[in-house]
Amino acid sequence: MAKKISFGLSVREIQAAIKEVKAYQSDLNRKCEELCRRLTAEGISIAQAHIGSSGFGKYIYLGSEITPQRAGCKAIFYMEDSSKIVSQWQTLEGVQTKEISPSLMLCFGSGLKAQNPANIPNVGTGSYGEHGADPSGWWYMDLHGVWHHSTGIEPKMPLYFAGKELRDKVVAIAKEIFK
Repeated sequence: MAKKISFGLSVREIQAAIKEVKAYQSDLNRKCEELCRRLTAEGISIAQAHIGSSGFGKYIYLGSEITPQRAGCKAIFYMEDSSKIVSQWQTLEGVQTKEISPSLMLCFGSGLKAQNPANIPNVGTGSYGEHGADPSGWWYMDLHGVWHHSTGIEPKMPLYFAGKELRDKVVAIAKEIFK
């Protein structure tokens, strides 16, 4: 709702109007920062729900940054690796080792299960070597000589879904704060 200020042309009334405008500006900046706090907290909560019990959650940090600006504030929530996963397996050439980003694995998955339900450009079935798109999946030997079958890891896309769900909630949250 628009704020209306009425005043006369006396010095005292103009000074009172200036004071009222400054108080309104301060309150508006406070409300913008509250909106940023609520949206980033909600985004992190939604992303965490999509990470769920994936097993990657212990390697992920979800955080936010809110920066006051002259005309309000700027906010971002993000996901980053708190540590990498080191994957090792046996091949004819010996032990192979790769560092894996849990954030990227959560967002994009791997192999056959890395489908692209949202039709995001350049996201979909990934491949490691020549077997990532093999319909029967692939086999690998762990360090103890045991064979395992895999068709990949399904992407959880926590930040994509957080953004999508926030888009549907932002107006209601803003109305609640700016009432």
